[in-house]
Amino acid sequence: MTHNHQARRMPRMRPGIAIGLICLGFLAQEARADTPAPPTEATYHTKLHDTLIDLARRYFNRVEDYRVVQQLNHVPIPEHLQPDVDLRIPVALLRGAPATASIISFRGDVRLGEDRHAATQGAVLNEGTRIETGTGSFLSLRAADGSTVTMPSQSVMRLSRMRRILLTGTLDQQFSVERGRLETTVAKQIGPASHYEVRTPIAVSAVRGTVFRVNYGDGPSLTEVLGGTVAVGAPGAAHPQAIPIGEGAAVAPGGGIHTEALLPAPALADSNRLQAGHDLRFSLAPVPGAASYHLQIARDAAFQDIVAETTSATPEVRFAALPEGAWFARATAISTTGFEGLPATQDFQRQAHAFDADLAQLNARSWRVTWRYSGDPAAHFRVQVTPIGKHGKITLDEDDLHGRALRLDDLPPGPYRWRVGAIASDHKDDLWTPWRDVKIMGR
Repeated sequence: MTHNHQARRMPRMRPGIAIGLICLGFLAQEARADTPAPPTEATYHTKLHDTLIDLARRYFNRVEDYRVVQQLNHVPIPEHLQPDVDLRIPVALLRGAPATASIISFRGDVRLGEDRHAATQGAVLNEGTRIETGTGSFLSLRAADGSTVTMPSQSVMRLSRMRRILLTGTLDQQFSVERGRLETTVAKQIGPASHYEVRTPIAVSAVRGTVFRVNYGDGPSLTEVLGGTVAVGAPGAAHPQAIPIGEGAAVAPGGGIHTEALLPAPALADSNRLQAGHDLRFSLAPVPGAASYHLQIARDAAFQDIVAETTSATPEVRFAALPEGAWFARATAISTTGFEGLPATQDFQRQAHAFDADLAQLNARSWRVTWRYSGDPAAHFRVQVTPIGKHGKITLDEDDLHGRALRLDDLPPGPYRWRVGAIASDHKDDLWTPWRDVKIMGR
């Protein structure tokens, strides 16, 4: 088993392939039948005493552009507008005011701006701000419309457009991923002129309210839809493709799009809910088609305050120790084509006292179980060994042990499961290590 405590590397496109449980902390929004696309027009409902010339002075980038709107709406006299009429106005003509985003939380080495100054809690970010997360670092921000954006480690993003259209009060927001990953929960967009999109150098993902991830590295640009519908295409594409919930889209450098269903969420075992060992160990249900597994740990169920992540080639995942308290784990399976699948989350408790055990072979006939425990000093220990496939019948059950090791001699060859218990003096805080497998070979 190998682990990488940094962000996973982006896979390259395979030959012959154009590449390729909602998280409990997220509320999946209803999928839309229409394909979100960049708005080209805004609608203004005229009022008594409005004039086209006055609107142009107050809300247009150039006053003379009133002629474009006059022709588009067949207005005979620009100095007079009929009240209670919907006026069509190209968005490109409208003046905007700067909008901002703010940092909700961050951990580790997060750098802002061209001078790469250190991030601060609650910092206000303007249009054009470059954001970079270092190894083992994470950041979550809140956009002007209430949407949240989360960046895991080793990612670079720019707030390339953050504008509020003065005439309509709607927002035009664009986030550009230069490298790495981004996950966003998009607030429902108000009004047809609202625009929310995530770009990479080779792809655009536009939405009006959904949950999705974007991943960009050396190969294609990946979009993974966790809620709602996302319109995905190459920059400037006339007809972006609508990607529904539970699917991923890979945009190749040449603009071609490959889609596939995301892998299901890997179930987390109930034994993961108590983490009292020196290291944290998580057992996931294997997912057919998974090449690896990705697991994150956060303080909150929405995963806006991520503290650690790792990838594993197997469904057995290990982390270094965490402080005691309540935590959340989120697991996904990653396909052979690089798509990260649907997430499963689970709360777990980290106890202050540590308990862990190991099994090592001494010689052809003997094994030794050792354990470490820093809890109740009056506790005693119990070792259980049972053969796999024998209907749970216990082969060995040694109780009332007071040392830190037990030697096992002359076990018959075959596959076994074993565990160690720390039995508290009041029996209220008994702890057991997870069942672990071992194969005893014949002499």
